[in-house]
Amino acid sequence: MAERFRLQVRCHATLGGLRLQADFATEAMWTVLFGPSGSGKSSLLRLVAGLWSPSGASVQLNGEDISHVPTHRRQIVLVAQKAALFPHLGVLENIRFGTNKGGNGHNVEATVLEMFELERLCEARVRTLSGGEYQRVALARALASQPRLLLLDEVFTGMHSQQRDLLLSRVRDFCTSARLPVVSVTHDVVEACTAGDEVIRLQTGQVIAQGTAVDVLAPEREALRAALLH
Repeated sequence: MAERFRLQVRCHATLGGLRLQADFATEAMWTVLFGPSGSGKSSLLRLVAGLWSPSGASVQLNGEDISHVPTHRRQIVLVAQKAALFPHLGVLENIRFGTNKGGNGHNVEATVLEMFELERLCEARVRTLSGGEYQRVALARALASQPRLLLLDEVFTGMHSQQRDLLLSRVRDFCTSARLPVVSVTHDVVEACTAGDEVIRLQTGQVIAQGTAVDVLAPEREALRAALLH
């Protein structure tokens, strides 16, 4: 039986001019951190990933305190909006770099290649890819690594709505099937409502609401509905 997912984050720290005072816990399989730019969303992802370790912060994953566990040992993968691939490697080599070599690694590799429509680009060099192709490779590599937790930092931002909806649907289906929990960051209402089992709303470094997208994003949903009717 897969371990029950629970993420608990406590952060009382200052980063630049932002005072982060955010405490939350979630057991949802897809949690969305929602809020405007500068509200602390990406900083919290970096905290969970181990890329930022202020003294006034702690992270617990499935009951284990990982606050002092090095990033490479957390089995947590963060995909940023401007993902970092290896420019000297091809598409397939980049994906294989992240593949879990044990278990069903080969099957997962084949699955993500098909899911992100990358078969024809297997031998292509990273420098030849378009922005959308580049991001698809980054997502494929992340999923192929089979982490304990996947963190997505505005990875669908800048995509046109049709492409975003398609990729979001495929990533969600994969993660649901694999029982892979996700924490994502966005300021897009449609994306948050589509992806999130739970939404945590941030403003100026503080959690001001947590719950379902229907409840937490009610004002934005009403505004969007009104705009569509006019």
